[in-house]
Amino acid sequence: SNLQLLTMSDQADLLRQLVRETVKEHPQLQSGVPMVVVSGGKGGVGASTVAIALVRQLAQLGQRAVLVDANPFQPDLATQVGAEVQGCLADVLAGSRSAVEVLQPLGTSVRLLPGRWAASTPPEMNHTAVNRLLTELRALHSHADFVVLDAGSGVSPWVEQLWKAAQQILLVTDCEPVAVMDSYAAVKLAPWGDVDGKVRLVVNRCDDVNFAEQVGQRFAATSRRFLGLQIAETVAISSRAEDNTEGDTFHRSVRQLAAEVISAFHQVASRCSQSRLAPSAKTDHYRKS
Repeated sequence: SNLQLLTMSDQADLLRQLVRETVKEHPQLQSGVPMVVVSGGKGGVGASTVAIALVRQLAQLGQRAVLVDANPFQPDLATQVGAEVQGCLADVLAGSRSAVEVLQPLGTSVRLLPGRWAASTPPEMNHTAVNRLLTELRALHSHADFVVLDAGSGVSPWVEQLWKAAQQILLVTDCEPVAVMDSYAAVKLAPWGDVDGKVRLVVNRCDDVNFAEQVGQRFAATSRRFLGLQIAETVAISSRAEDNTEGDTFHRSVRQLAAEVISAFHQVASRCSQSRLAPSAKTDHYRKS
């Protein structure tokens, strides 16, 4: 009879290969700083406002955050927050500067990676450039607990790459039926494996929480029935007060969103930890053929 030896080393090699193949297929499983993409199903729903408020509320909850202006058509977060631009996302994509070099502080625990270019001359967004950017963002451990990317509105190959790499996707809409339908269309266009279980509908400028929940329930039910997608629980964002005080309903609702983002990340991390392959109790390494 022949004896076949299955060594622990062989098992480890097989496991490493399995992990590499799985991560290659699902980039969101890569280690590093978790990424949250904020997208609007259509323009004008306030996705950038939500992204800016979200990083500030993450900071209020003790989390360091980097906000990335990843809007390919209208990158103007630096203007909105009054930050100087001494380098931008285009430089990182081109490889001329690192992400750390172009970060701008936005108060305590928040930094901005600006985007600034003419809509007619967007930066290079090929596969190599995008991978370079994502690798650098994941490596921002010394600056961030979360990276929040404002991806603008609609779906494009650029946005699809960001959605694929993200741990969470916050899809911003408002109460208008057209905006909700555009959000559904965006999810429908995205590859199933890139968005399933990662999308959360954020109903912006909605002071009726019950109505927002109904919108979210219908959106989730439709996505589940026709697309086979699991959608996270909807969060309603109240209308922004004129005086913009920290304690108003807008900031409280964004803080709830920030808490949901933190909680969802910890839940995913816990599930991944529990599902890791553990060595079997006692196995026979020698098998007779």
